[in-house]
Amino acid sequence: QVDTRGVVRMRSRPTTQKVRIVAHNQQVVRADRESTAAVDGRMLTSIRRTLASLDGAIDGVVISDYGKGLIGASLIQCIRAFRNRPIVTGDPKPENIDAFAGVDWIAPNASEAERASGITVKNDADLARAAKALMARTRAKHVLVTRGEHGMTLFGASKRPLWVPAMARQVYDVSGAGDTVMSTLTLALAAGAPVERAVTLANVAAGVVVEKLGTATATPEEIVRFAVLAGVAQPVTRGGKGTRDRRR
Repeated sequence: QVDTRGVVRMRSRPTTQKVRIVAHNQQVVRADRESTAAVDGRMLTSIRRTLASLDGAIDGVVISDYGKGLIGASLIQCIRAFRNRPIVTGDPKPENIDAFAGVDWIAPNASEAERASGITVKNDADLARAAKALMARTRAKHVLVTRGEHGMTLFGASKRPLWVPAMARQVYDVSGAGDTVMSTLTLALAAGAPVERAVTLANVAAGVVVEKLGTATATPEEIVRFAVLAGVAQPVTRGGKGTRDRRR
């Protein structure tokens, strides 16, 4: 059952609808019916009040910025003010990058990292410079850049970049892949997983969903099975303690 306590109805705005045109199991184009106007002040106050009521009840927050007029600095600062200091991860639009100041993680794709940093990315060295610029600008502890078929690269202040190769065997639809990375990463970190293990788990979950058509989900069983097939975890053995991450 989905907890709907955080859902706020806006009678003056339509619910976003996305129509995807698919040919030969590949998405060709998408048509959106929506409003991208800024949310008015009264509604924003209502949303902040709803967020404040959840203070202390959550361990992680994913902020996905789709450029629909909602995500701004005041909303993010409200989340950062939570007393129990949950893990806060963000997937910002490049033009809204400054609103994400102070989040723990940001996870742009390579194109977004280039646009947000203003650094043209032609190779790994350029990507590293762009990621460092974003860390300095947002004060994020980590930047995880998703790179499609090239996997993802993790940048942090104290360690060398960690490259994780893509794991999908056949890509049918990338819809929701970035959100899968963010949600799995945040859940793993909130549960206490080490950084590298959380990134590996997020990569595995993304590999699961891109092999499905439409905006898909990845079940725990699918993630475990995929991780074993990808060679990043050992299968459960009788008398053992379960699947283990080989990267540790």
